[in-house]
Order: sequence, then structure tokens, then C-alpha cells
Amino acid sequence: MTLFEFPLNERTRRLLRIEEIYKKFEFQLKNSHDYFEFSCFNTLFEIVQLVSRSDIKIDFLQELERQEKKHLALTLTEGLKEGKLDPTKVISKIKIARKKLESMDVKPGFNFNNNLFLEQIKKRITAPGGLLNVDFPNFNDWVCYNSKKYKLESFKIWAQPLIVFKETSAIILSILRNQYVTELIKLKSDKYQKSINPLKTFDLIMIQIPTNLRIIPEISANKYTVNFFFYHFNKNLEKEPTKLNFKFSYALASL
Repeated sequence: MTLFEFPLNERTRRLLRIEEIYKKFEFQLKNSHDYFEFSCFNTLFEIVQLVSRSDIKIDFLQELERQEKKHLALTLTEGLKEGKLDPTKVISKIKIARKKLESMDVKPGFNFNNNLFLEQIKKRITAPGGLLNVDFPNFNDWVCYNSKKYKLESFKIWAQPLIVFKETSAIILSILRNQYVTELIKLKSDKYQKSINPLKTFDLIMIQIPTNLRIIPEISANKYTVNFFFYHFNKNLEKEPTKLNFKFSYALASL
């Protein structure tokens, strides 16, 4: 089955983006190859741009505080349920993440603690024309004369001050995904409409489709309904409505 997750608001989209970009960075570090330094620097600066916004720390702290109160209430009223997260373990992870967030100082335009080398690379790599070794000899020296092990460790050290955002988003997403109640739907056309509770705010839609079908879902949603559209791509990679009858799994989740 292929999993598709659709965020229903900007907050959830940011959580998914943080998760995705850190996975990308970790994959690049594990699968290093010639010129891997360029892709790692690009992804590192993407991370910085994403998580050094002034509002993200406040938003994360507020959500952690809300989830801590919510799970504390669960320990008092419901306890541990089969298939659900252990509220006491969730609270423990939240407290650790909150402490790390509260103690760090990430300002907009995070500058890697005044590391001039990284600042120069960041400016040059995003400039028109990009980064060329001959224009930046100290970068060329770092790439050519340091071992792969040293470079990998350097990337890990540079990313470490911001790892708390990965950890925090992982906690919040695990809570969100644990709210899924999956429903199996049999589709007889290329579209489907599902009514939802207008009094409840949802954050994420999950769809699972058999991988061998190579079908791509799209959604549009409002407070009353979710509309699903299913497509495949022809040989020219042009999108066409699917004509297959198939079953897919669907779930809504909210924090």
C-alpha cells in the first residue's frame, strides 16, 4: 500500500515538511557519494530557512503545553488503551522537548553561531549562478582535503542545534497519527465525496492505495465534506482520471 497524507492547515503542512526534510538530510548523510557535499549543504540551509522562523518556537511550545494537559487528563480518566499511545510516555517526551525548546535561542536568519564559513556558503549557494569552486577557494579546500568521515561529522554538528524541531514535530505527528480511525472505501468512479463533522476541526487526511495501481489521489475539503479525485499518468506523464474500480483506506485525524 502507498500512503498519502494531506495536511488540512498550514501548521500540519509545516510539521510534515520538517519531517520530510530531516529524512532527506539523514538519507543524504548515509548515502554519501561524489559531490554529496553540495546536496547536504543545500538541505541544511533548507532546514535553517524552515525552522528559524520567529513564530515556530512559540507555536511548538503552545502545542506541547496543550498536548501535555490533554494527556495528563487521559492518565486520570482513561489510562492506557490498546493500540493507543501511553499517555505517561507521551508526557515524558513532551517535557524533554519543552525543556530543550525553552533553553534554545533561535533567531530569524539563524547564523550557525557566527560560523563565517557556513554564512559564506549559504550566501553563495543561493545566489544567481550558484556555487563554483574556483570562486570560493576555502570551500574547495574543505571539500578536497578533508575526509568523508570528517565532513559527515561536521554536517551532524552543524545540524545539531536545530534537531529539537525534528524531535518536537515527531512527537506532535505521532500523537496526530494515533488518532486515525481507518475506513475502507470501495470506489466505482474517479471521484468520491465524504461528509465530515462541521463542528470539529481536522488536521490531516490519510489515504492508502494499492501500490501496484499507480493511482494518485487529490483532495479538496471544506468544513462539511472531503472530495477525493483519483488519477493516473499516461505515457506522456499527463494526468488522466482513473477508470479502475478499487478499494482504498481513508482516515481523518485531529490534534
